[in-house]
Amino acid sequence: MNYKKILNNILFVIAIILITQLLNSCKGESDNTIEDNAGTPVQVIHPVITYMNDYLELNANTAFLNKETVRATFQGFIEKTYKNIGDIIKPGDKLFQIRTKELVSADTAKLIFGNENFQGSITIKAKSSGVLTELDYHSGDFISDGELLAVVSNPSSLVIKLSVPFENVSKIRLNENCEITFPGGEKIPGVIEKKIPAVDSGTQTQTYLIMLSVNKEIPENLNVIVKIPVKAYKDAVVLPKSSLMTDVTENIFWVMKLINDSTAIRVNVTKGIESDSLIQILDPKLSVSDNIILNGAYGLPDTAKIELVK
Repeated sequence: MNYKKILNNILFVIAIILITQLLNSCKGESDNTIEDNAGTPVQVIHPVITYMNDYLELNANTAFLNKETVRATFQGFIEKTYKNIGDIIKPGDKLFQIRTKELVSADTAKLIFGNENFQGSITIKAKSSGVLTELDYHSGDFISDGELLAVVSNPSSLVIKLSVPFENVSKIRLNENCEITFPGGEKIPGVIEKKIPAVDSGTQTQTYLIMLSVNKEIPENLNVIVKIPVKAYKDAVVLPKSSLMTDVTENIFWVMKLINDSTAIRVNVTKGIESDSLIQILDPKLSVSDNIILNGAYGLPDTAKIELVK
């Protein structure tokens, strides 16, 4: 038996095994190195200097300034109602025929006062034009002296009634333009025209009247939102809202800023005013040449490896 040949074969097999293990080890280290060097794919954007307005947004409602309240002039029964809710009213139009309760009693008892029939009915007529928006009584109803019978509203006298918390009154200026947003999203420009010199004792709000800048048929008592510019920034440094990160309490805000092509660091910021898509950065002072992560920053550590995606 040739022991030397057998030994050489064994050594050859062992050498092949060692070489194979060494190659696999090198390959694994190479793969790990590639994996370790891979960064989070992100998109970046530069800050922009632009003009921004700070707005005050408040709830308001529509109202008709010109209304005629029709009241009973004596106690009695409504004999006839001439109009219905929604009817167009003109000055002099008949609204109600009212009989006194004495006349009703005389008719029932078939009584004649003196040699003449008792004249105890009256016709109530409208004094102004508009639309009959309220009708509280109908034929046959008994009414007392001074009771409200109907309301005639003039749609052309529509205003926006804005109740402003007194601490914000100093921000409101007469003849200032504003924007009214109606249910459904329609936006109509308006002008702040009048201020009522009284404060509501319960809500501590002061009422302003806003006139619409366009002619439009709008119902009364409609809830709207009034957007009023209160301060302008000519050189505001802004970023898209998607670039701003915050904690769960929304008290701390930050952005991820690139320090080179593969590394981003967290930078805490103080935010200013906001628009629908942009947000002002007050501090620190960002440069228009800074690279800020636009998308992909969520969940990144304070210092992160990144990969730019165009």
